Amino acid sequence: MGKKVYDVFISYSRKDLKVAQQICAALTDAGLTYFIDQKGIEAGQNFPQVLAEAIDDSTVFLFLASQNSFQSKFTRGEVTYAFNHKHSGTIIPYIIDGSDVMPGDLELMLGNFNWRRIEQYPIGAPLIEDIRKAIANPEEGTVGGRVVASQKKKKVMLWSAISVIALLLVAVAILSLSGNKDKQITNTAIAEAASYEGIISSADSLIRQAELLKNGPNYIETTDDQTTFLKNAIAALDSSDRLKQRFVGSEHIGMFNKDERVAQLRNTINAKLDSMFNAWKGYAMDSYNLYKVTHSKSEARNAVECIEHALFIKPNAELETIKTNLDQQ
Repeated sequence: MGKKVYDVFISYSRKDLKVAQQICAALTDAGLTYFIDQKGIEAGQNFPQVLAEAIDDSTVFLFLASQNSFQSKFTRGEVTYAFNHKHSGTIIPYIIDGSDVMPGDLELMLGNFNWRRIEQYPIGAPLIEDIRKAIANPEEGTVGGRVVASQKKKKVMLWSAISVIALLLVAVAILSLSGNKDKQITNTAIAEAASYEGIISSADSLIRQAELLKNGPNYIETTDDQTTFLKNAIAALDSSDRLKQRFVGSEHIGMFNKDERVAQLRNTINAKLDSMFNAWKGYAMDSYNLYKVTHSKSEARNAVECIEHALFIKPNAELETIKTNLDQQ
């Protein structure tokens, strides 16, 4: 792992700027570097990309947890990104206002973390030492809920990998000498079976990301993003089907043994998309029926906007006809 640019990324609500500045001062006194979006992102820069890169470039992610940050879509986005990309041992949720209850999506991601309170870890030596411990063990814990190896385990895994590579080299040598085509086919099947498993895991992760947005404070505004995640999950499952089809009827088909899991994921995705579609169609029809009575332009615009959300989820002849009529008004 390359050297990080910052020791700490500070995720906070602008309403908690005073506390954030106190922490910045303590980090500076301790000789630790940090990233904090205090003045905002400069014009012309990709706001989410800058923050994502800063999180990647920081060893520790310090989340200043409060009722203010719980309500901030920016801090929630930062926490979600950190959860999906950083080791849990380097994510420090730090409660600064005595909060005991957190939103459901944050509890889902961070419920098993060791939350710190400002009362037990005051700004200064106690907090700094806790941060130093996290910096000293940057690869401990999980990433996005996935178990990852510690340094000691990695050494064992490294020697295991070396042994496996050595065995593979021997196998390749034997294979090249024997010209055994069947073994080549087997190796290809094993590699593609691993890809198949990875594709299904990716689809599962996309569904989870859509669910996090759904449970967020701005779930209505993120409908299109939720839909995109779910459509991408369907596309991933379609690609897993195409991969599996290459081995239908062969002795290797047993390695592609997640039929039931794939079917469950498809059913879950389709149920979520149907639910979202029906909700937007209902909003659209309410506005359209009100428009027919009042002839209000604002109701017409509301209806068109809701129809566009619904049609982004899936086509519907009735809604397309209504939208065409409203566009011509």
